[in-house]
Amino acid sequence: MNTRFLVLELLRATRTRRYLVATMPLPSLMLLVLPDVYGLTDATLGGVPVATSLMLNMAMFGIISAPVTTGASIAVERASGWQRQLRLTPLTGAGYVVGKGVVGMLLALPPLVLLGLVGAFAQGVDLTAGQWVVSLGAVWLTGVPFVLLGIVLGLTVKPDAMQAVTGLASLALSVAGGVLIPVELAPDWLRRIVLTLPMHWGKQLALSPVVQDVEVGRALFVLGVWVVGLGLIAARRFRAAEA
Repeated sequence: MNTRFLVLELLRATRTRRYLVATMPLPSLMLLVLPDVYGLTDATLGGVPVATSLMLNMAMFGIISAPVTTGASIAVERASGWQRQLRLTPLTGAGYVVGKGVVGMLLALPPLVLLGLVGAFAQGVDLTAGQWVVSLGAVWLTGVPFVLLGIVLGLTVKPDAMQAVTGLASLALSVAGGVLIPVELAPDWLRRIVLTLPMHWGKQLALSPVVQDVEVGRALFVLGVWVVGLGLIAARRFRAAEA
């Protein structure tokens, strides 16, 4: 991986208005209002205080948005011919795609840290240091399939449609994955969909330090299937783009 390319991509991404205005602060802002919206400030969800459950939901929302939208830059650079220009440099095609994926994962970290601070100091989320690390670390690793999804979209969708597609994909995944509507409050038909998507199982892993009956093996299996499946699709789209 080209370190200079990675640093330049990070600098460019963090200076964009969408990241500074929406992607980074939005999950934390939603955490401040959602407990009151649902009227559950003193209740529990999934065996944990509602503030903890909703904090992890908003963490999942952030981990969807940042990696998926990273694919937009791939689409723009593919259409503008910038990818062909990069082939004249020592940067390989595989290094380019991997670099984009790493940038997507790194961009997801600041929203998670900010969300943890808001959860701890504004919503009273009470976890030990070890529980914080494991919970937020599990959420962050759940971003891998969404990075792959962003790469697939970036290698497939036309640039002028990319913003609409990524926005729709993020919203659909957030609703269908039990992020914006907690699975405990969702209708039965939505719960069946939730159980097939990586967001729910990523949250289960994040809850494992504080909840006893988490199906860790099943969660890892579902996440692994999504990573392998999207990884194969991304590799196929990459080979097609290279050709």
